[in-house]
Amino acid sequence: MDFDTYKNLHSETLMYYQLIEHDLKYIYAYMRKGNINDNFEKIENMTLGQMIKTLQDLDNSDGDPLISAGDYNFLSQMKDNRNLWAHSNFTEFIYKENFINSKEYQKQCDKLKRDHDRVSRACNILENIRIEYCTNHRH
Repeated sequence: MDFDTYKNLHSETLMYYQLIEHDLKYIYAYMRKGNINDNFEKIENMTLGQMIKTLQDLDNSDGDPLISAGDYNFLSQMKDNRNLWAHSNFTEFIYKENFINSKEYQKQCDKLKRDHDRVSRACNILENIRIEYCTNHRH
């Protein structure tokens, strides 16, 4: 993969993570009793990890969760992957001479492609859950 493609995939991957985080916040705002806008304001600055935990606690509080325990586990693992792409992946190869041909770069390319595809699918699924839930649970 050329470096421009890598950078585009990297940017798109981070976009998907941001959309997932935002969708979780909207689901929380609609799920929590009270004013949706007030609920959203209370959590809008939470990190992805904090948001997953906060939503999971609320979601499980009635004994009938919208999102399964396995899916929360997947979201938690996804948070760790997001941190990798946001904070350290370029340093795995960028300082190598002729990095584009290095095994470290190729390894990151493979990881990025896999993660991009996984997070893209997860983003689409969660978006559909958000749309359906928020449409059917307006206060």
